Amino acid sequence: MSFLRRIPFGFLSGALIVQLATAGAAAAEETDVEHSLFTFGGAMVDGDMAESANPFGVDYEDHPIFGIGYQFFPYSIGSVKLGLEAGLAGRFGGNTNAEIWGGVVGRYDAIEIANTIRIIPSFTFGLSHVTETMDGREKKNEETRGGDASTLFYLGPELSFSTVSRPELEVFWRLHHRSGAWGTLGDMHGGSNANVVGVRYNF
Repeated sequence: MSFLRRIPFGFLSGALIVQLATAGAAAAEETDVEHSLFTFGGAMVDGDMAESANPFGVDYEDHPIFGIGYQFFPYSIGSVKLGLEAGLAGRFGGNTNAEIWGGVVGRYDAIEIANTIRIIPSFTFGLSHVTETMDGREKKNEETRGGDASTLFYLGPELSFSTVSRPELEVFWRLHHRSGAWGTLGDMHGGSNANVVGVRYNF
């Protein structure tokens, strides 16, 4: 039963998220599938999601995070691409632990500046599971709520940048956010946040 409590109905709701996304994507135009691989590094922060969105104005914890991920986009609606993402990260400093996440992702590909620079906003929504709650803000949030931060919702708002001449190669900033969504998962409100920067290759 402890195993079932640690990986709760969250993964069942994750399956539902994917099914709903697939149903919505069925109405979109099917295109040549685009794939991408990415890697990132950054640090966990001592702030809520709104505070963490300002990477220069939030306090950082001594907990670096490094990750890799994969995306594919089988559908598009105009300049909006719809797909899925999966990733794996290591969280270090103190009690080192691992995180795995997956979800649906959408990105907008039509912003160009002076026919030189591309700006690509995107957003990932899904589920995240960690092998151990990280010391610091995540642990404090768990203890304050008397909850379980092992499986939470994942949100990944992101800004990517590339050149028009090399659209396959991007650099990006992402807010790596875990949350119980006001007690929906793990009886948690907030979870943890990290600011990360990375590189993506589209193919």
